[in-house]
Amino acid sequence: MQSRNHSWQKSYSIAVLVSSLALLFSLLVSPLLENITFSVFFAAVVLSSWYGTRGSGLFATFLCTLAIAFFFLKPTYSLSILTLDAFIRLGLFVIVSVLSSELNAAWRRTELKLRESETRYREMAEAVQNYANELEQRVTERTSALVEANKELETFAYSVSHDLRSPLRSMQGLAQALQEDYSDRLDSNGQDYIQRIVASAERMDGLIQDLLDYSRLSQVEINLRVINLTDIVTEAINQLEVELRSRQAQVNIELPLPEVTGHRTILIQVLVNLLSNAIKFVPDNKQPEIRIWAEIVGEDAGSVRHGDAQKLSNTLSVSPCPRVPPSSLRASSIRLWVEDNGIGIAPEHQQRIFNVFERLHTQESYPGSGIGLAIVRKGVERMRGQVGVESIVGQGSRFWIELEKLSIKI
Repeated sequence: MQSRNHSWQKSYSIAVLVSSLALLFSLLVSPLLENITFSVFFAAVVLSSWYGTRGSGLFATFLCTLAIAFFFLKPTYSLSILTLDAFIRLGLFVIVSVLSSELNAAWRRTELKLRESETRYREMAEAVQNYANELEQRVTERTSALVEANKELETFAYSVSHDLRSPLRSMQGLAQALQEDYSDRLDSNGQDYIQRIVASAERMDGLIQDLLDYSRLSQVEINLRVINLTDIVTEAINQLEVELRSRQAQVNIELPLPEVTGHRTILIQVLVNLLSNAIKFVPDNKQPEIRIWAEIVGEDAGSVRHGDAQKLSNTLSVSPCPRVPPSSLRASSIRLWVEDNGIGIAPEHQQRIFNVFERLHTQESYPGSGIGLAIVRKGVERMRGQVGVESIVGQGSRFWIELEKLSIKI
C-alpha cells in the first residue's frame, strides 16, 4: 500500500512540475513566439503521461487547460472564453491531450504485458531446462542402474552355469552310479526313488539351461542381417532329428521360403522351440504333422504363397530353395507359420503362454520347463518382430513369427 501511495504521489508530482515549467516557459517565450504556447503545454501533457500514469496525464491536461485559459486566451486573467476561435483551439487541445494520455497509457499497458510475458517465458524456459536437466540426470541414473543390473545378471548367469550346475550334475551322476552299481540290492521302491532323483536332476538341469538361454537373449548383441528362411528351417529340423524320428513326425514345408532380416542363431533357437512344441503337444496315439509356410503381410499381402509343398516324413534333408521370382512389388514384413495337429490352446490362454514359467499342463502329461515360448517371444522381439498364435482346442495350433523383409526391386 505504501508503494502504491508513493507511486501515486510521484506521478502527480510530475504532472504539477511539468505543467508549472510549461507555464513558466510559455510566459517567458510567448511575447516572442505567440504560436508556441499550445505546443509547450501539449509537450507537458505528453511528458506527464509518459513518465507518470494515465491519471497524471489527465491531471496535467486539466492544469494546462486552466493555465491556457487564464493566461493566454482573451480576456486574460479570467477563465471566461468569449470567442469561438479560442473555444475551438482550447477544445482541440483538450481532445488531443486526452487522446495522447490514453495512447501512452495503452502503450504502457502493452509494454507491461510484454514484460510479464517475457518474464513468464523466461520462467517457463528455466523450468523446462531444469526439467530437462532433471530428466537427463534420471536417465543417467537409470542407465547406470541398468548397466549394474546387467552386470549382476551376468554374474548370476555365470554362478548358475558353474556353481549351481556343478553340484546338480554331481548329484545326477551319483544317483546314476547308485542305480547302476546297487540296483540289485534295492527293492522296487528304492529303484523308483533313484529314478525320480535322476529325472528331477535332469529336469532341473534343463530348467537352468533354459533360464540361461532366456537371460542371454537380453544380453547378447544383435546384428540383424538378411538370412534365408529355408536354411534356418533346415538347421532347426536337423537339431530335432532324434525327436522327429522317435515320434515319426511328418513335416511339410511349402517352398520357396523368402529372405528375412534377422539373427541366425536366435531365429534357429526360436524355430527349434516352436517345432519342439509342435512335436511334444500331440497325443501319443496321433502322428505329429507339422506344416511350415511363409506369406507376405503389409503392402503386398497375399502375393507370396507359391511353390509346391515338400513333405519330410522320417527324413531331415531339404532340397535347395529356389530363388524368389523377380518382382517390382514392395513388402513390409514376412510372416512364417508353424502349424501342428496337437491338442490346441484355449483362447483365454493364448496370450499368457508366452510368459516365463507359464504351463497349462502337468509335468507328467507334457514335460517341459515353461520357458520355451518365452524364449520365442524374447528372441523375436530382439529381432524387431512379433509373435502370435491361432489355435482351436483339439484341432491344433498355428504359431506365427513376423520379421522385417527387405524390399525387392528389379
